[in-house]
Amino acid sequence: MIESSRRSALKLLGGAALTATAMPVLPAMAQTDLVVPNTYQNFKRGTIHSLHPERRIFNIIWEDLGRVKMRAADLVVNYPSLRVGNIVDTHWYDYLDFLIAKKTPATEAQAKAMIAKGARLQGIPGAQEPIRLWSMDGMVTKVDMAAGVIYLVNASAGRPEEPSPDSGEVVQLPPVQTAAGKSALAGIKPGDVITTVWSQQTAIKATVIR
Repeated sequence: MIESSRRSALKLLGGAALTATAMPVLPAMAQTDLVVPNTYQNFKRGTIHSLHPERRIFNIIWEDLGRVKMRAADLVVNYPSLRVGNIVDTHWYDYLDFLIAKKTPATEAQAKAMIAKGARLQGIPGAQEPIRLWSMDGMVTKVDMAAGVIYLVNASAGRPEEPSPDSGEVVQLPPVQTAAGKSALAGIKPGDVITTVWSQQTAIKATVIR
């Protein structure tokens, strides 16, 4: 879930239940130790549009992505000194899929356990808090295999941003990036009810240019 051009990349759907035999469980990165590999790290320069210190959130505007909302990890030690209008070089991680699976009591419990645990960044020393995870589930309306994107009817209203999409709203999930997630995507079709878990967009460094 996102804003402007990015907001359209996160509008989920919610709905009906399928039989447990309709699709096998297809876990994506469902390890005990949940890791965000540093191969997914991004580097970009943008302008701070707004700040929400109570949640360590900032919105950054990039020319190619529009306005993107992300959370500043504890590694962003200069967060209290950041100001609206600052141009910053940001090291950050986009949404990463951790679970793409048919919704069952087992996968629902797995998703809740993942969210409670959080993830860690690979090879990044000094981080004291986990990367936050969030979950969305619902009935699939469309699968875009080329883009790695699932559209579904929001059933859970889960989202790391405000406002959360309404139940029944059709949402476009972030692109699936992991090999396991893409394998799971191949087994999903419209009408399936799925559970998904993603990492939140997270910054680990914001260097003020001016």
